[in-house]
Amino acid sequence: MTRAALVRLRAATAATAVAFAWPAGADVRTSTELAGASASASVSESASVMAPVSAPVAVDACRAPEPGASTPRSPAAVLDDRVRAGRHWRLDTPRGPVHVWAPADYDAVTAATVVFVHGYWVDVDEAWGWYRLAQQFALSGINALFIAPEAPSAKWDPIAWPALGDLVRAVATRVEVAMPGRRLVAVGHSGAYRTLARWLAEPALDTVVLLDAAYEDYGLLPWLRASPERRLVNIAYETGRFSSYLHRQIPGTVRVDGLPPGGLPDARVLYVQTDAGHWPLVTDGVALPLALRAIGVPAAGSAPRDPVLGLVLGLPPADPALALDWLARPPFAPRIDELPR
Repeated sequence: MTRAALVRLRAATAATAVAFAWPAGADVRTSTELAGASASASVSESASVMAPVSAPVAVDACRAPEPGASTPRSPAAVLDDRVRAGRHWRLDTPRGPVHVWAPADYDAVTAATVVFVHGYWVDVDEAWGWYRLAQQFALSGINALFIAPEAPSAKWDPIAWPALGDLVRAVATRVEVAMPGRRLVAVGHSGAYRTLARWLAEPALDTVVLLDAAYEDYGLLPWLRASPERRLVNIAYETGRFSSYLHRQIPGTVRVDGLPPGGLPDARVLYVQTDAGHWPLVTDGVALPLALRAIGVPAAGSAPRDPVLGLVLGLPPADPALALDWLARPPFAPRIDELPR
């Protein structure tokens, strides 16, 4: 790209960011949520079940409140308050930054450890901010200590944390809260599968959540079959071909079409097929919270009941320089033939 073209693209990107600014009080639900609110979801193992759907409520962004009437706080403001009430650490380690977040009413006795691994084209600091991970963790409403470590940003990057146990122990020595004593959950998007493949060797790992990360069989079948207590949630957009092959070999898989706003069914193995898009699975604030609610972790004590899913994500960052970088990244997952074996 020439310098002149770069300048033109930067200017266009800045104009786009301004043009898409949201007015205060606007109805800013994601396209995924709006689509989910108008269509029923089909959940099947041997029969179909219709998910409950609530009708969307229109919001007039331009109408002023009545005199003397209190202005209701938006779901986004309530969610941001919950994030600020929790505790966040950014740990500097020899293997890169690690972000940790705990809700305000975190209880280590019943909590799970949930580790989120980002995919290619972002590092963990970018993923933490651009994906608004703390908001998505809070939106899940579960009682957990959430960890987001550094991971490969490209196919040639080495795996930062080959052993899940090493990461958990590194966090335990650096945060001022007790570590959960029960569940250990790994969540990965896209190229995160390289890290997850190594983590399957961790005996304490009991749940894996894949967000378009089932590119090939990297040991999931033997890992799942080794214990009836292990759980798998696989949400697929462009990884449907291998995902369908994988789940044909797993009796009892519960299949779900779409991302039902009423929640995913309680099942040991879930296979969700969606047309939400590869990147929206980690930016829209729908798939990730929905998956976390479906893994059997207790809710945090003060978590809102049935909060509205969806965040205003997926737009370029407001900073034109960051927006340019965001748009320049390839908006697709790595192809199978590009991934190291």
